[in-house]
Amino acid sequence: MATLHVRNVPDETYEALRERARERRSSISVEAIRLLERALRTDRARVHELLAEIESSRPRARAGAPSAAEILRLDRDGR
Repeated sequence: MATLHVRNVPDETYEALRERARERRSSISVEAIRLLERALRTDRARVHELLAEIESSRPRARAGAPSAAEILRLDRDGR
């Protein structure tokens, strides 16, 4: 099994990790490994699929409709 040393961990990050380990009654090392494993298991394909789904459902401006900048300019010029 390999050993990993991490340098220059921000104090806030270390304290959050230490608190998380304490809450779970485990060591900082065990909790760091759990978090790394979970992060590396993230299904990147599913994340990209979800982002594409969100993008496709965003409302689109109708052809010929004024842009937001044009609407603001018209409003400002009308004052």
